[in-house]
Amino acid sequence: MARNMYPGHCYKCGAYVPAGYGHFERRWGQSGNKWRIQCVKCASGRIVTDKDPCVQKAIEKRKEREKSK
Repeated sequence: MARNMYPGHCYKCGAYVPAGYGHFERRWGQSGNKWRIQCVKCASGRIVTDKDPCVQKAIEKRKEREKSK
């Protein structure tokens, strides 16, 4: 799964998930394509910090995307 670039709430535990601290997944429903976030703790049981390379990479990607708009 890919890390989330945008914050949201975990669909399993309801916790707030900042950018890079979770995974996003596509869910198809009656109203079409939707995205949802799952925190890393619910996905794999790990606890991540600001120093985690995946967190830093997701935050950098988001900043790059915002600059290009």
